[in-house]
Amino acid sequence: MAYRQIINRVLIRLREDVLSSNWTGAVIDASSDQVDAYQKLISELVNESKQIVEDSWNWSTLRSIQTAATSAGTDEYTLSNLNNRSRILQVIDDTNDATLQQMSDELYYRYKYIGTTQQGVPSFYRITDSNKIAFWPVPDGSYNIRVHAVQPQDDLSNATDTLTVSENVVVLGAYMLALNERGEDGGTASTIAVARFQDALSDAITQDQNRTVNETTWYAS
Repeated sequence: MAYRQIINRVLIRLREDVLSSNWTGAVIDASSDQVDAYQKLISELVNESKQIVEDSWNWSTLRSIQTAATSAGTDEYTLSNLNNRSRILQVIDDTNDATLQQMSDELYYRYKYIGTTQQGVPSFYRITDSNKIAFWPVPDGSYNIRVHAVQPQDDLSNATDTLTVSENVVVLGAYMLALNERGEDGGTASTIAVARFQDALSDAITQDQNRTVNETTWYAS
């Protein structure tokens, strides 16, 4: 579902005017006759709701495989598609058919800076930045390391941007946030909207669990 449609679904629930059909660019750059101030607020709440939903579960639709191709003597690599909200689920040495284990910062620094730096086939990994990963031992050659990660979508901006996670849950979350921002909405109390959002989120997570196994621990807040 496109960004414009999601915003309009929230606005309809709030009994507000929907977006003009002539809005085509980025919402932040839209003129007031295309997107008014309140509509821009709702567009922000849609992205806030999107982030809440994305951070609530390792959604199958957000998962991807990134590859770090190592070279001898280099321990740190950039995974360009990851960001500070990404979550790494698994790291596999595809060259040697082995799974790498995560190591603590304390252990990584101890091995790296005390004594002689060791090179060999990587057995451990460490997250060094939002999109960087380091291996230990320092690779002694070329290995294809596959990183299975959850990659949240960038904020929606343009009218035609499409959502990756469940649009219904995001709409209910944005509506809940809008009610909290301005108070009760005549018929629906914010507490009821919170309950509806949490129920929808729980149902969506349950459905997504059917695509995976042994990943059923989650917390809704």
